[in-house]
Amino acid sequence: MRVWANKRLIGFALNCTLSLVVLLGSLLGAEWLFRTYERRRFVVGYADTQGQVNLQALNYNDTTVPVVKPANEWRVLSFGDSFAYSIMVYDYSYSGVAARMVNATKTEPHVRIVNLGEPATSVNDYRATYQYWAAVLHPDAAIFNIFLGNDLSDIAFKYTPPQWTPNSLFNEKDFNITDGSARSHIPHKFPLRVFDYAYAYSLAFLYAQQPTGAKVPDPRYTIAADNEFIHFPEELFFTTNKEQLINFDFSRIDTLMTGYAAIYEFMRFASNLRQNGKHVLITLAPSESQADPALREQLEERYHIDLTLYDWSLPARIIRAIAAQVDARIPVVDLTGYFQCRAEAGEKLYYPHNTHWNLAGNALAGQVIASFILPNWFGTLAIVPEELQGCVAAKERVEPKTSAAAIDAFIAETLRLIIRRGAEQSGKQS
Repeated sequence: MRVWANKRLIGFALNCTLSLVVLLGSLLGAEWLFRTYERRRFVVGYADTQGQVNLQALNYNDTTVPVVKPANEWRVLSFGDSFAYSIMVYDYSYSGVAARMVNATKTEPHVRIVNLGEPATSVNDYRATYQYWAAVLHPDAAIFNIFLGNDLSDIAFKYTPPQWTPNSLFNEKDFNITDGSARSHIPHKFPLRVFDYAYAYSLAFLYAQQPTGAKVPDPRYTIAADNEFIHFPEELFFTTNKEQLINFDFSRIDTLMTGYAAIYEFMRFASNLRQNGKHVLITLAPSESQADPALREQLEERYHIDLTLYDWSLPARIIRAIAAQVDARIPVVDLTGYFQCRAEAGEKLYYPHNTHWNLAGNALAGQVIASFILPNWFGTLAIVPEELQGCVAAKERVEPKTSAAAIDAFIAETLRLIIRRGAEQSGKQS
């Protein structure tokens, strides 16, 4: 009897072991299949069998783009952080506005500006984004938008993701940013991707019909304009603007050293693109505190700080100086003066307590970009009003708080030395 019981126990143990081995093998096989599928999808640029890349499926603020350019299309890829992504739907983002203005002024070729802006990214990511999507979409030109409010500090304080993947922040959302509708999404939640897929499809089955609760204030805006939905309360708005003041304080420039070093390397990358025949434009986007005197007054009153000590042109002038030293032919358009002039004329260019450009702000940025593209890439007339150009020129003539000599010395004596040491260290490690 005891022998028979032992045999049953051994048989039961063997069956359990065999079942576990089969289960483990099935899981590993499924995991291999899912990861192989994702790697292949990433390599081919998410193009479908008709050769279309569905950017909206990746939660970019754009639609579909054919891999093969139409014969009459002149393709521009637009990169940047959440300002490039925009809280407007594509047609009213600055990429959409610029394309529409250019095409309204000239007929051939048709200019298509593809919005590849990705929130919570900076210049290192813009370079990675270009290298990936340019191999898929074959552009004629590229626009890179550097946000003066946090692109430097995001790198200096390591706020950006350590490794780039397409639209990593918004691609992890289970809803479409444009209108809040549910989307099929596979998150990175569990150690095995097979569990991620099972979790995602169960949620899709259970909650697909439930609304997100976002309130889009205007069909021209995305749900990113709903501050309550994105958990961006008023206090966080003011704290964010206060933290961005570090960019305008020359005494704290060492804190942003790695950010400026990344800018230097990015300019080398942009120069290489230009020398290899690609049209390049770099725009500098001002923070709200740079452009809006009313916000500066609020910050002074709220935090008891003397904002007259800050140099609002500092990061733009350093970036332009770096570009000039790397390659004097890299075009850098600073949007700060345009926004300051319009704000001083009474225009509201930022969405309330959100930090991003509103409808008017995106329209202004798009107009300035179109005014660069038309004469410089197509030999036609610019479209920025003369009085606005005059106002911006007058601001350029104002004596800045930080001298050009101090900026040049910082680049020559500090920044380039750190870059050289970094290159030597990398050489030793390799």
